[in-house]
Amino acid sequence: MKLALVGDVALDVLAPYFRAAGHDVYVPAGFGTWRQELLDETSGLKRFKPDAIFDVTSHDEALAAEVDGFFDERMRTLASQPYSLAGIKALVEEFSYFGIAAPKKVLAVDADNTLWHGILSEDGRDALVPCVEFQKGLLELKKAGVTLVLLTKNDPCDEFMRGDFPLKDGDFAARCINWAPKAGNLIEACRKLNLSTDSVVFVDDNPHERAQMAAHLPEVAVVAWNGWNDGAARPDSRARCLLRRLKEYFFRDMGKTAEDGMRAASYAARSAAETTMSCFDNVGDYLKSLELRVEPRLACDGDLDRLAQMAGKTNQFNATTLRRTRDEFAALLSDSTKRVYVFKAADRFGEQGIVCYIVVDIVAMRITDFVMSCRAMGRTLEHFAYNYVAREMGRPPAVDYVPTAKNAPFAEFLGSLKPEMETWYEER
Repeated sequence: MKLALVGDVALDVLAPYFRAAGHDVYVPAGFGTWRQELLDETSGLKRFKPDAIFDVTSHDEALAAEVDGFFDERMRTLASQPYSLAGIKALVEEFSYFGIAAPKKVLAVDADNTLWHGILSEDGRDALVPCVEFQKGLLELKKAGVTLVLLTKNDPCDEFMRGDFPLKDGDFAARCINWAPKAGNLIEACRKLNLSTDSVVFVDDNPHERAQMAAHLPEVAVVAWNGWNDGAARPDSRARCLLRRLKEYFFRDMGKTAEDGMRAASYAARSAAETTMSCFDNVGDYLKSLELRVEPRLACDGDLDRLAQMAGKTNQFNATTLRRTRDEFAALLSDSTKRVYVFKAADRFGEQGIVCYIVVDIVAMRITDFVMSCRAMGRTLEHFAYNYVAREMGRPPAVDYVPTAKNAPFAEFLGSLKPEMETWYEER
């Protein structure tokens, strides 16, 4: 990656460490001149055309609280930069997250030497030492709406987590406990949850497992966990650092809407429901057994955060991938030529909140935005929503569609669209 380092320290001292990590590094010519180079279109920095600009000093406060001996006053005096060798290594590691940061939905975690210190199949269940800080942090992420998936190479069993651990088996929306490759297990877990693998962060202590995941699924954000590298010395401190990075770089937007709090339970319920499919002779009977319910209505100001969130994150069932902001949705609600419909869904397992919205241009009689959460896919809600809007408008509206690399499911829906399509949702 082409990386420009900025910050009010002697950057040329830090540059070799970033180059050793495989980056092509640019350092502004003079101490403290980076601000001028950012503004000057003819500067060396602008000619370098970096893939990323990394302000090393912006992470001082967070890393100083997480890394023992982060600062070294001797280095401040001798080299005009305040970091110890451990501090420099922490900055390079910080950039590894900065460079792959992207909004994600799923956190897939290993178990042995990750959730606990020890190897279950070798040391035995009673000898395992849990990383309590990390497990509690995962529970907080789950509460914020992050979907947890367990990927571990162990003998399959119904009750995997030990009873005294903060994390329980039910906290995972999917559990893959076997000796198969983890990339294949992750693909299958995402298929069952109706999620794409590019929405996943994978955490594992084993560099071989991380390398295999990166090779087979390069769209997955692969993160190292080294909490037990020096035994059980300071796993909680390292866990706090990892959890902060997970929140800051991948799950920053989680926990802002009511639907976020429902998400993990919704995926877990969906997974549980799908295990009962084999009990039914046909899909219709299965969907009927779920007692699907939907509340359709016009959107209001209280829906703005959720609308903007869905617009920013939804890829698979998104007609035009218009990334509208909260302010843009507010303008739509006050525009007499537009209507915004929202659909709150529920089933016998619980509430899901707003999982679909449609924007209609009344003058043109066209649907300009048709977005549905992947949690609701495969249950005929899309057909209910379209038919509801058609009834409200007095006739079926046309649908704008812009194909992307990820929204093929919407194209399939358009191909199956017909007024007589049966839907299993009951309006409430």
